Parts: sequence; C-alpha cells; structure tokens
Amino acid sequence: MKSRKWLLFSTALSVVFLGGLLYGSPVMAAKEQVPLVGPVTLNAHPNSLEGKTVVLRWNSKFNGDKFLDRLGELLIQKVPKVKIIKMYQVDPSTVAVSANMDESLKVAAKIAERKPDLVIASQAD
Repeated sequence: MKSRKWLLFSTALSVVFLGGLLYGSPVMAAKEQVPLVGPVTLNAHPNSLEGKTVVLRWNSKFNGDKFLDRLGELLIQKVPKVKIIKMYQVDPSTVAVSANMDESLKVAAKIAERKPDLVIASQAD
C-alpha cells in the first residue's frame, strides 16, 4: 500500500511537470510562430518503480534541489533496486528555466539519453 502511495505521488509530480511543458507550448508557439503539436500519447504508468530508473530534474528554483534530494532518499529507502539519477548533478547544463522551446527540447533530449522510466521535476519557488 505504501509503495502504491509513492507511485501515485511520483506520478502526480510527473503530470505536473508534463502539464507545465504542454501548457508552455501554445504560448511559445504564438510568440515564435511555431506550429502547434497535435495530441500527445503518454506512456503507460509502471505498476511499480522497483528496478526502474528515475531521473530527478531541477530547474534552479529555490530549494527545489533539496526537495528532489529528499525525494530521492525516500525512493531509495522505499523502493527496491530503484536507480536515481540527479540530472542537476550529472549534467549541470540542465539546471535552468528554459527561455524558449529550443532550450526545452535540448534539456528533454539530455534527459532522454539517460533512458528513464520516470522523470520527476521540481518547480519549487
């Protein structure tokens, strides 16, 4: 039951992150005259994070790294064989609020290179 709660919590955070990306797209498209992307198909949610790779992404907002550090510690304690990758330590160039769609796509590509099963981002302020 506890692992299910953690899965739901981490899924909710992922939805918030993805929602932020999707919400930003139309705004950027209007400013830069970039064509809008059609419907997006999301991957199925894993039943468990056991043995999965979780990427933690920080955008440099105050205390977001502390939140992600603690979340990573808790996941390691609660989920057997979970692999945590802190992008803000592995690749500091990803620690930023993207100024435009090109920057967002570059950060997303760097994250995708790590082959994560789940990405959790902190938008702390």
